[in-house]
Amino acid sequence: MNDLKRLLKTDIIKLKSSGLLWIHCCVPLLSLIIFLGYYSYTPWKDLSKISAYLQVLCISFPLLIGIITSIIGEQEHMAGDFQNILVSSRIKFLSFISKYIVVLVLGLLSTILSVIGFYIGFSYMGNNIFSFNIYLSVIFILIGSNLLEYIFHFFLSFRFSKGVSIGVGIVESLISALFITGMGDGRWPFFPCAWSIRFINSLMIKYGNINNYVDPSLNLGIKIAFVGTILAFIMVLVWFTKWEGNKSEE
Repeated sequence: MNDLKRLLKTDIIKLKSSGLLWIHCCVPLLSLIIFLGYYSYTPWKDLSKISAYLQVLCISFPLLIGIITSIIGEQEHMAGDFQNILVSSRIKFLSFISKYIVVLVLGLLSTILSVIGFYIGFSYMGNNIFSFNIYLSVIFILIGSNLLEYIFHFFLSFRFSKGVSIGVGIVESLISALFITGMGDGRWPFFPCAWSIRFINSLMIKYGNINNYVDPSLNLGIKIAFVGTILAFIMVLVWFTKWEGNKSEE
């Protein structure tokens, strides 16, 4: 436990030179300004406005995760070919857990800013149709659905390169956008990048009084997301324990 605390302090200090804090603050604020500014005069229905904003958040998550993990991976690679994180603790995988916790906390804070900021701004405009609890559920879904994405992109950034992580993130964002349509029906539970947008879409349908439609793949998606995330976390810890810092191009 002491080793983990020390590693967390070290990783927090490293944030100052990585620009990650600025990314997690500026991107949500910029999104809020753009969307709330546009929504102040657009004739869209309130439900359409809320759904569109949340869908954009879901679609952008894989790409942003790819960028964030690639920045951390590049920072460690440049600092000494990953040797710092491989020898900084007696229990090797604690270094990975530390970085994972840090990016999750940053992601959570950024998501809170994005979602609650929108709730406050949209309520101020007098157009909010959902309660505060629904927005809290959205935050939980966004972070919970992307736990595996963080794991996956950390692996890509460490084992391969930042280009691979970002490239895969772009593809995943495109898949997420496509799978909100009928193209994703029955397939989306097997694509982690589509989990958040499908879960939130189901939430909007349930509480937006749209219809009584229930996604037949919803329960399967929840089970796969839960089990898949746990297995992915165990697998990446096992891999990290055996990893010696080498990249594929080496």
